[in-house]
Amino acid sequence: MNNPTADPYEQWIAEQTQRRLDRLRAARPAAYAAPGRLHPDIAAWADKVAIGEYGTLAIVGNIGVGKSWSLWAVAERLVAAGYRDRIEITPAHRLRRLVTPPVDQAALDRLAAAGLLAVDDVGSVRISDWDSDRMATLLDPRWEDQRPTILTSNQLNLKDLVGERTASRLSDRVTIVQMAGADRRRTA
Repeated sequence: MNNPTADPYEQWIAEQTQRRLDRLRAARPAAYAAPGRLHPDIAAWADKVAIGEYGTLAIVGNIGVGKSWSLWAVAERLVAAGYRDRIEITPAHRLRRLVTPPVDQAALDRLAAAGLLAVDDVGSVRISDWDSDRMATLLDPRWEDQRPTILTSNQLNLKDLVGERTASRLSDRVTIVQMAGADRRRTA
């Protein structure tokens, strides 16, 4: 990567980007490391975020169509494009543990402050009124500060997943991508 004729700043940026990509790839679960093609609407959303636009992305589809894989692909695309903010990808079951008393407020604050927050498999765990209120304390500040958020789910109705108030905020500038197909994990 050392090129004596390259601009030192540009070289430093390229090295930093490569380090971030390496860390992201190391953190990515092995199940989502396979190569693939990102849905064009998801790629377009990521490209808008890379240039500083705000919005929510809801990726909806049947089990096994590639929603979780897409989260990691979006993160990689953003970092490769020079996105510098912190990216947090968390499964809904982990988020559920954070909002269950005693609430892990420090972890919720960290997620709320992330440049990009992706919550995978929303709706896979039952959401009580208590959980819905805690989700609001996580997602409301993101909407207020116009930080991008991604949700994946098997269900399309955001209100049923996160409550009416939070769903309203998430619906502001939302891109909904419905993925179709068979469960790619099943071979028979």
